[in-house]
Amino acid sequence: MNTIDEVFAAFSGTSAFAAALGLNLSTASEMRRRSSIPVRYWPKLVDAARERAIDGITFDTLVAMHVPAPETQNPMFSEQVNS
Repeated sequence: MNTIDEVFAAFSGTSAFAAALGLNLSTASEMRRRSSIPVRYWPKLVDAARERAIDGITFDTLVAMHVPAPETQNPMFSEQVNS
Protein backbone atom coordinates (compact mmCIF):
# COMPACT_ATOMS: atom_id res chain seq x y z
CA MET A 1 0.00 0.00 0.00
CA ASN A 2 1.73 3.14 -1.25
CA THR A 3 -0.91 5.68 -2.16
CA ILE A 4 -4.14 7.15 -0.85
CA ASP A 5 -5.91 5.88 -3.95
CA GLU A 6 -4.79 2.35 -3.05
CA VAL A 7 -6.34 2.80 0.40
CA PHE A 8 -9.69 3.67 -1.17
CA ALA A 9 -9.37 0.75 -3.61
CA ALA A 10 -8.64 -1.62 -0.71
CA PHE A 11 -12.01 -0.65 0.77
CA SER A 12 -13.66 -1.25 -2.65
CA GLY A 13 -14.20 2.42 -3.38
CA THR A 14 -15.11 5.75 -1.89
CA SER A 15 -18.59 4.79 -0.73
CA ALA A 16 -17.36 1.75 1.19
CA PHE A 17 -14.48 3.79 2.64
CA ALA A 18 -16.94 6.45 3.83
CA ALA A 19 -19.25 3.85 5.37
CA ALA A 20 -16.37 2.09 7.15
CA LEU A 21 -15.25 5.33 8.76
CA GLY A 22 -18.74 6.74 9.37
CA LEU A 23 -18.17 9.68 7.03
CA ASN A 24 -20.35 11.52 4.57
CA LEU A 25 -19.61 10.46 1.01
CA SER A 26 -18.66 14.06 0.18
CA THR A 27 -16.04 14.08 2.94
CA ALA A 28 -14.49 10.85 1.72
CA SER A 29 -14.61 12.05 -1.89
CA GLU A 30 -12.76 15.21 -0.95
CA MET A 31 -10.08 13.18 0.86
CA ARG A 32 -9.62 11.05 -2.24
CA ARG A 33 -9.54 14.09 -4.53
CA ARG A 34 -6.89 15.76 -2.37
CA SER A 35 -4.96 12.48 -1.88
CA SER A 36 -4.89 13.22 1.83
CA ILE A 37 -6.59 11.65 4.83
CA PRO A 38 -6.51 13.95 7.87
CA VAL A 39 -4.65 12.50 10.86
CA ARG A 40 -7.76 12.61 13.07
CA TYR A 41 -9.25 9.77 10.94
CA TRP A 42 -6.18 7.51 11.05
CA PRO A 43 -7.06 5.55 14.22
CA LYS A 44 -10.52 4.71 12.88
CA LEU A 45 -9.05 3.89 9.45
CA VAL A 46 -6.42 1.53 10.89
CA ASP A 47 -9.08 -0.19 13.01
CA ALA A 48 -11.49 -0.50 10.07
CA ALA A 49 -8.74 -2.01 7.90
CA ARG A 50 -7.86 -4.49 10.63
CA GLU A 51 -11.53 -5.48 11.09
CA ARG A 52 -11.84 -6.11 7.35
CA ALA A 53 -8.50 -7.97 7.11
CA ILE A 54 -7.07 -5.31 4.79
CA ASP A 55 -3.30 -5.58 4.96
CA GLY A 56 -0.94 -2.66 4.60
CA ILE A 57 -2.86 0.13 6.30
CA THR A 58 -0.89 1.09 9.38
CA PHE A 59 0.11 4.34 11.02
CA ASP A 60 3.56 3.97 9.47
CA THR A 61 2.22 3.50 5.95
CA LEU A 62 -0.16 6.44 6.37
CA VAL A 63 2.73 8.66 7.44
CA ALA A 64 4.77 7.51 4.45
CA MET A 65 1.87 8.28 2.10
CA HIS A 66 1.55 11.81 3.42
CA VAL A 67 5.23 12.80 3.41
CA PRO A 68 6.03 14.55 0.14
CA ALA A 69 8.65 13.02 -2.12
CA PRO A 70 11.98 14.89 -1.92
CA GLU A 71 11.54 16.40 -5.39
CA THR A 72 8.18 17.93 -4.38
CA GLN A 73 9.23 19.39 -1.04
CA ASN A 74 9.39 23.12 -0.61
CA PRO A 75 13.09 24.06 -1.01
CA MET A 76 12.68 26.63 1.75
CA PHE A 77 12.21 23.80 4.24
CA SER A 78 14.60 21.25 2.79
CA GLU A 79 17.84 23.13 3.49
CA GLN A 80 19.92 21.92 6.36
CA VAL A 81 20.07 24.28 9.32
CA ASN A 82 23.63 25.04 10.40
CA SER A 83 24.25 25.04 14.12
